[in-house]
Amino acid sequence: MSNRLAACSSPYLRQHADNPVAWWPWCPEAFAEARRRDVPVLVSIGYSTCHWCHVMAHESFEHPATAALMNERMVCIKVDREEHPEVDAIYMDAVQALTGRGGWPLNAFTDHDGQPFYALTYLPRDRWCSTVSQLVGVWAGDRAKVRNACGDLAGHLRSEDASSAGALDPAIWDTLDQQLLQAFDPDHPGFGWGGQTAPKFPPSQMLHLLLDGGEDHLSLALAILTALQDGGIHDRVGGGFHRYSVDREWRVPHFEKMLYDNAQLMGAFARAHQRTGRADFLATAINAADYLLRDLRVYDAGRFLGYAAAEDADDPGGEGSFYAWSPAQLAAALGAERGAAFAAAWDITAGEADLGHSGHPEPVASHIPHPRGTGADLTTLRAGWEDQLPVLRAARGPRPRPGRDDKVLTDQNGLALEGFAWVARASGEARHVAAVRELAEVLAARHTSDGLLRLPGRPAVVTDYGALACGLLAAFDLLGDPTLVDRAAGVIDEAVARLGADDGGFHVAPAGRADLLRRGREHLDNAWPAGQAQLAVAAARLALITGAERWRGIAEGAIRAAATQVGRAPANGATTLLAQRLLQDGATAVVVGDDVALLRAARSGWSAALAIVPRCERPWTTFDGRRDLTEPQVLVCRGTTCLLPARTPGEVAERLTQGR
Repeated sequence: MSNRLAACSSPYLRQHADNPVAWWPWCPEAFAEARRRDVPVLVSIGYSTCHWCHVMAHESFEHPATAALMNERMVCIKVDREEHPEVDAIYMDAVQALTGRGGWPLNAFTDHDGQPFYALTYLPRDRWCSTVSQLVGVWAGDRAKVRNACGDLAGHLRSEDASSAGALDPAIWDTLDQQLLQAFDPDHPGFGWGGQTAPKFPPSQMLHLLLDGGEDHLSLALAILTALQDGGIHDRVGGGFHRYSVDREWRVPHFEKMLYDNAQLMGAFARAHQRTGRADFLATAINAADYLLRDLRVYDAGRFLGYAAAEDADDPGGEGSFYAWSPAQLAAALGAERGAAFAAAWDITAGEADLGHSGHPEPVASHIPHPRGTGADLTTLRAGWEDQLPVLRAARGPRPRPGRDDKVLTDQNGLALEGFAWVARASGEARHVAAVRELAEVLAARHTSDGLLRLPGRPAVVTDYGALACGLLAAFDLLGDPTLVDRAAGVIDEAVARLGADDGGFHVAPAGRADLLRRGREHLDNAWPAGQAQLAVAAARLALITGAERWRGIAEGAIRAAATQVGRAPANGATTLLAQRLLQDGATAVVVGDDVALLRAARSGWSAALAIVPRCERPWTTFDGRRDLTEPQVLVCRGTTCLLPARTPGEVAERLTQGR
C-alpha cells in the first residue's frame, strides 16, 4: 500500500510512496503525531537523482523488517531538498557540525520541535538498524541527554544566523590566489580542497570569477575548462556535464546531470570563447545549451513550463550504462574503421563491470570517453568529432534512459536563463536567442501578486530571488528590453522587503515560518551561487544600468554581510567577490542608434562586469547628456571615467578592453 507521499508533487517523495516506511511529508502534523506518541522524529532528506539516496532506499527503506523498526520507534518524515532548501540547510549544518562532512541522504533525528540531537548520512542496513535502535534507546532511557544534545545543536544552528558583517580586506585577492594555487592540480586541472584530489567538482562560480581576471586567473580557467571538456565528466555525445568526477583525472563521473551545473558551465564556456576565440569552447557551450533544449524541457498540456531540475545517475542498465561506449558499440554505430578511430581517440578499451566496495556494480571506466592525453592536436580532433555526435546520439537513443526530475525550480531556471544569454551572445543562433526570450517570460509569470514563487504554491527562498534577478539582467544584455530591468528591480525590492536582514544581507527564508528553527543565512557559494551574493551581483548590475545609487547601497550591504565569512574562505565566495569587482571595476556600454554591427560588437564582450544598455525610454541617469545624440555610437564608462565614443566595431572592441 502507498504511504502519505503518494499524493505529493515531488518526484523524490513519490519514489518513496510505496516504501513500507510510513513516511510523512514535511508538515506540522508529523511533529504533532510524534509528540502524541512520545517518539523521536526522523527527518530524512535527499533528492530524486541522488545515487546514494537510491542505495539507502533499496537497502533499508524498502526492507520490511527495517521499515517496521522505524515505524514502531519513530515518526519518519521525507524531505525533497530541492523543494525545501531552507529545511535542508538547517540539518546539513547539524550533520556537518557533528561529523565534519555533509551530503545526501541526510538523516537527522530530532525532538518534537524539530531540534536535532543526532545526524548522519548514508549507512548500510545493519549499521542503520543498529543506530536507530541505539538512538531511540537513548530517547526512551536518558531524555536529559537528548535535551542537552538538542540544546547544544540548536544553539550552534541559531548562531549561524547571527550577523558577522564587516568589510572585505583588500588583501583578500592575495589570500584567494594562495588558496587556489595550493588547491590546484596541474596534472589534471581542477581544484582539490582539504588536501584531497578526489572527488573533483566543477568550480563553476570560480570559473566565472577567473574569466574576468588577469592573465594568471585566465590561464587557470582555461586549463580547467579544457580538462572538463575532455574528461569523462563531459557527456560529449549528448551535451552537458555530469555532477562530478569520482577520481582525480576527471575520468569516471558521478552520472547525474544537474540543471544548475549545466546552466553555469555553458555560460562559462561561452564566455571563454568570447575572450579567447577558441571554437572548441563555443562548440561545448552550444552542445550543452542544446542538451537543455532537447532533453530537459518540461511541458504541461503543451505549455512550456521551464527546464527540469536533473537527470538521474542511475538507469535500468546500471549506473552510467546509458553514457558508456564499448569498442563494439562504437563500431556498430560508426562502422568498424571510424569506430576504431573514435575508440583510440577517446581512450576506450574493452572491459567488464566490477562490484565496488559497496557491493554495487561500478561503471566501466574504460567505456567512458576521455580524450585528454592522446598527444594529438586536440583542437583539430574535437572539430572532427562534431559531425558524428548526432549519429552517436541516435544510436544511444533506444537505450533505457535515466529518470528525470521534472521540478521546474525558479533558481535553477534563473541560472539557465543567464547561461542561455551568454550562449546566445556567443553563438548568435536564433534558437538560443528564442530560448532566452521564452524562459524570461515563463519566469516572469512566477512573480505573482502574492510574491515570487519557487514552485507553484511554494514561496521563494533567497536563491530564487538572486538567480532570477541575475538571469533577467543577463537577458537584458542580450535583448535590450527595458522591462527586463524593471522586473529584476521588482525582484530585488521584494527580496529586501521579505528577506532583508538588519546587517544589509539577506535571510534564506521569509519571516513567519514557525516550522523552522532559524531563517538561515547563506554567505558562501555551494554547487550553486549563494543567493545573497547573487542579489549583490544583480544590484551592482542595476547600478551600472540605471545609474541609481540605491542599488549600489544594496550591493554593498550584501557584500558587507558576507565579508567575514568570505574573508575566511575566499575560494568559497567567488560570487561575492564578483559582486565586489562589479562595484570596483564595472563598466557600462551605452549603445546609441540602430547600428546592428555596433550592438553585436558590444555584446561580444566577455566580461561579467560589463552592462550593455541600448538607449531606451527610461529616466536612467546613464543616459544623462546622451539623450540628444543621433549618430550611432557606443559610449563606454568605467567608474567616473568615460572613454571616447566608439563608432566602428573595431573601436568598440578596443574600448571594452581599455583600462582593464
